Amino acid sequence: MTARPATRSRFFATSALLMLVMVLSAFPFTYFGPVLARPPAFSIVHHIHGLLFFAWIGLYAWQTRLIAGGRTARHRELGLAGIAISAMMLPLGIALAIKAIERRIAAGDGHPFDFTLYNIVDITTFSLLMIASIASVTRHVEWHRRFTFGAALCLVGPAISRWFLPNWFIAIPERPPLTDMAPNLIADLFLIALVVHDRRSRGRVHPATLAVILLLVPIHVATPLLSVSAGWRGLAPILLQLGTAPVTATP
Repeated sequence: MTARPATRSRFFATSALLMLVMVLSAFPFTYFGPVLARPPAFSIVHHIHGLLFFAWIGLYAWQTRLIAGGRTARHRELGLAGIAISAMMLPLGIALAIKAIERRIAAGDGHPFDFTLYNIVDITTFSLLMIASIASVTRHVEWHRRFTFGAALCLVGPAISRWFLPNWFIAIPERPPLTDMAPNLIADLFLIALVVHDRRSRGRVHPATLAVILLLVPIHVATPLLSVSAGWRGLAPILLQLGTAPVTATP
């Protein structure tokens, strides 16, 4: 019986490290390389966004290693930093999504709001899972672990979507729905590993694992279809005005 908590800790630590590697592997050409270019390729807001998102996934990997090493007190101390970073990610993610719309409009994109649904859904789902994780941290540790695990996947999927860009890991046709589903569904493979882990370590799938699966997988299947729907294309310009000058697509 004493080995079971350690087994759980090693699973989450190993998974978090793999997530970190996947995220970092996705940005050499889309962020790290352009950062070295002159003139600067990104605004300060982009750099803050990148710093926070890398900090969150890096901190998650570190936190799971602390638990695996039995350093629970240190893990709890750093948890405050995780909460602070998480709180900043939603408004910053929305702000970057709006900037991306403006860039696509300036470039003459006929449907500049399509990708915005991914941005909004991913960061909102991340935030909801983190709220659930924080709420369960003291009394329901196993729920806390799995909600945070799910929140991490909300960052992994968008990151590895860079693998599907031209001249990168995977050659693809231009944006069929299945291709747009692929990054998040690849990230969802971690959920299969979590199910296997639960059954081996607990004898059954934890309810929080089921909750995360039932939340993420339908969202990851539906979002690519909804993003190109007439309903979203009509609603998005209204929703994303946000009290400023209307953001509309070019004729």
